[in-house]
Amino acid sequence: MASRVEIVGRCELSTRKIFSRIFFVGALCVAFFAAACQPSPTATPTAALIQETNTPAPTATPEPTESLTPTISPPTDTPLPTATPLPPVATTRIIVNVRAGPGAGFPLIGKLPRGVSKEISGKSQDSQWWQIDFESKLGWIAADFTDVRGGTSGVPVIAVARPPTSTALPTGGVVARLQPTATPTADIPLREGRIYFVVKQDDASYTTAWTRPNKKQEIFSDVTLGTAPGDLSSALSTNASPLDWSDQAGKLAYVVGGDTQNKLQTIDESQNVVDVASHGAIVTPRWYGDGNALAYIGYDNNLQNQKIYIVNADGTQRRECFGARSGEMLRGLDVSPVTSEIVFVSNYTGGFELWVLDGNCNAPTRLTHFNADTTAPAFSPDGTRLAFVSNQAGASQFDIYTIHADGSNLQRLIAGFSPIFSPDGNWLAFSQNGEVYIMDITGNRIQTIAPGTRPAWASE
Repeated sequence: MASRVEIVGRCELSTRKIFSRIFFVGALCVAFFAAACQPSPTATPTAALIQETNTPAPTATPEPTESLTPTISPPTDTPLPTATPLPPVATTRIIVNVRAGPGAGFPLIGKLPRGVSKEISGKSQDSQWWQIDFESKLGWIAADFTDVRGGTSGVPVIAVARPPTSTALPTGGVVARLQPTATPTADIPLREGRIYFVVKQDDASYTTAWTRPNKKQEIFSDVTLGTAPGDLSSALSTNASPLDWSDQAGKLAYVVGGDTQNKLQTIDESQNVVDVASHGAIVTPRWYGDGNALAYIGYDNNLQNQKIYIVNADGTQRRECFGARSGEMLRGLDVSPVTSEIVFVSNYTGGFELWVLDGNCNAPTRLTHFNADTTAPAFSPDGTRLAFVSNQAGASQFDIYTIHADGSNLQRLIAGFSPIFSPDGNWLAFSQNGEVYIMDITGNRIQTIAPGTRPAWASE
């Protein structure tokens, strides 16, 4: 049996637990009623609540949204700007001379290399010349030597005063013309063939080139005549061509420069080269009609006296034909393709005149009596006529003339140099102001061929 003390202790413990629980519940109730009795922090007077209820609430503005439909503006009367057309451009096909005006008679102011493009700012009345900017000044180039990109119908025509022309001789010769013409002459057809000419390079050396009169946009480089400045200068002193073609031999004869000596060489269409002769200052090598031999002027081995020499085409059997007389200077020759007579230029009687040697190099006979500066004789293919250059109309006026082989029927054709007949005898090639031209034997239908000098004409 439990003791009283044990029982009393248990009763005190139970009583403490009961009071503890009652105290905890009471504390919770007190906390609850205390919270309920606090005033509300957002309490609003009754009148204000009524006024706010009677006022309409503001409507919320929606946020703008991106429209998915493009806005189409109404049409207006203002025209849209148009693109400005680009000016036409000329690109050079070959080395082209630049002149001060639209024609070969105007001064040469420079050159353009092949492949250079220039805007066309003006054109000549006949659209044969383009005006361009050249080194910050206006210049003119021949249209024949260019390829044009863009239309030129809207390019303005630029009028430029022509340089003065020469007057006709009292003998009724043709008035010299400086501009190419296109006068139709149905009875004088232009055949193909090739025209060789000399080109002076920027370093003052020389090469040859050739083209066809009917395809002058195609120009082909050929033989190098000089490799240094000054080469060939003495061989060009007569303005006659240092080139000559033989249809019979199928070869081009030409002079190669070098120091004090020149070489006479030939080249065929397979590019086979033959050394024919070597002399100081070889002038105007010319073929005989049969293509077996050449005549030329050169100094002797002592560089003292000029002589006319004849040599076989293979370089054998060189012989002297004619030696310069006391005080005489020889300035070019040609050989008749029919009689083998040699016409040559000599100052033996004072002025430079045309003289003739027979086929055996005998009996030099004076053919002309101009008392002028005459040079560059050339026989027609049938041997009946001669073309040459003379300043008999004025000291500084060099014109191309034709004359019968007997010295009769003198006619003047045009200002120019280095005339040569076409293989059919109906045309003449010549040079003027650094360009090669052709014209028919009446002096009409003048056409540009290419920049260059001293032409030679070959058949196909």
